[in-house]
Amino acid sequence: MLTQPLLDKLSQLKLSGFRQALEEQLAVPHYAELSFEERLGLLLDVEVTRRAENSLKRRIQAAKFPPPATIADLDLSSRRGLKRAEVLQLAQSEWVRRRLNMLVLGPTGAGKSYLAAALGRAACEADYSVHYVRTSRLLHTLELAHADGSFTKVLTRLARIQLLIFDDWLRDSLSRSQARDLLEILDDR
Repeated sequence: MLTQPLLDKLSQLKLSGFRQALEEQLAVPHYAELSFEERLGLLLDVEVTRRAENSLKRRIQAAKFPPPATIADLDLSSRRGLKRAEVLQLAQSEWVRRRLNMLVLGPTGAGKSYLAAALGRAACEADYSVHYVRTSRLLHTLELAHADGSFTKVLTRLARIQLLIFDDWLRDSLSRSQARDLLEILDDR
């Protein structure tokens, strides 16, 4: 088979990592010394890695984290009051798999939002779906959903998300209908 039609078919199948790795193999003569299975394995490794990276990027974009936080960037010094072992254990995201809830409490400016975003990103890296939202914006979205008749759709979409992060939880007082809406979301979880 001619090389260009093969490359075109790889593009058509959306195997861009495979195609790029094949082009590299064709350009470097040392790859010819490898067996077919070894070369194929290398091509597949590149494709799988590329897809995993793209999937992670999509999960992080869908989460809508406001601060670009990571566990590596957290200040875990003793003066912050965070226990390194506990934070690193939470970063493994086992608590998300077990469908546990977490409250991050502390005074204004303590870094609660940053910690929540860092743990959320760690959950994305562990292949969980995450959505980060300020509670006031969520309540506004729910109010609009009631008005346009899409409330059930919004609840269904939120129920599919494995980790839902409410920032500024209950900072403001809630009306009866807002409290009922939040309880609906929590009940689905």
